[in-house]
Amino acid sequence: MEKRDKLLIESLNDIDITPTMEKNAREKYKAISEYLNGHDLESDFYPQGSFLLGTVIRPYRDGKDKNYDLDILALLKKEKSNTDPQSTKNDVGDCIKSSELYKSKLSKEDKNCWTLEYAEVSGGVGFNLDIVPCVNEEENIMTEIVNSGVDLNYVFKTVSITEKEDSNYSWLTSNPLGFGDWFKDISERFISTEMKIEQFHNFPVELREIYNKVENIPNYYYRSNLQRAVQVVKRHRDIFYDRSMNVKSKPSSILITALIADSVKDEFNLSIIDIIKVFIHKFKNKQISIMVDNKILNPVDLREDFISSISESEKNIMNSWIADLSNFISIDSEVEFKKSIHNDFNSKMYSDAFYNVNIVNPTKPWRYSE
Repeated sequence: MEKRDKLLIESLNDIDITPTMEKNAREKYKAISEYLNGHDLESDFYPQGSFLLGTVIRPYRDGKDKNYDLDILALLKKEKSNTDPQSTKNDVGDCIKSSELYKSKLSKEDKNCWTLEYAEVSGGVGFNLDIVPCVNEEENIMTEIVNSGVDLNYVFKTVSITEKEDSNYSWLTSNPLGFGDWFKDISERFISTEMKIEQFHNFPVELREIYNKVENIPNYYYRSNLQRAVQVVKRHRDIFYDRSMNVKSKPSSILITALIADSVKDEFNLSIIDIIKVFIHKFKNKQISIMVDNKILNPVDLREDFISSISESEKNIMNSWIADLSNFISIDSEVEFKKSIHNDFNSKMYSDAFYNVNIVNPTKPWRYSE
């Protein structure tokens, strides 16, 4: 493993979700699922988004690290034709509100989810569970997606989630579980048994005692180089957009994850640094296969363009961010790389690279050119 990979892994340690918190969060959402099922609302709960993909990082807003946001899919055992989006959303919300335990943690009804807040779970850091109600998508829509060119093995997990705009509810086709399968199929190319053994020895003692052997620990505790590359890029994005005061223009995590994974889907065993370099090179040259006719397509629903609502100005800002990411990842000097990590990635790391000089984090916004 090259030295810069090790430095990045070290710098991710306190912004990745810990195995202890991962275990805690999974126990929490399973308990909520059991509660709903015990109150005649049959459902299955699944992690989705970065929680499913193993690419969680602490959100960074207003110059500070915040509590983790973890997305959970609440798949109700109802036919879409026998319900409606408002009922589906409120069935879950009303059930949560009927519990004194969960009602006290309920933050708000969001556009697609109900948010439960678990404050200061570990070391003063907590997490939010964003519970997204949904039902299985109708067969005719899944047939359309298959006909667009997507493998049936990914399509059959497509769901219809609820979406609220003002007081109006509607259905939205989504496939977070199929996307998870697609991503994990690629991710397996970038983790070895040796990497798992090394990570196993760094897990908390209680986790090692529970599972005893490397092969017994669930895969979601491990991190491949692809997963880490996505974490690095997401963290760099968060700080860049926060400092440049363009948070609302920030490209979504699913867009970034899809681009990085698709750029290396034919590669094997690359380092974190090399994965990011391949992504940057192919992005700049429009050589990523899901970049088609000025669109960026959802790999598990080729009918969807991830950037259909992105303005030209936002695309220019994204290009400036990619250029800055390229500069960051291309630093060869170990000392300079440590300095850049400290200033522009994780200020808790590598202050020693400045030879004990008192460093003040930059307050000057990152600039971009249109």
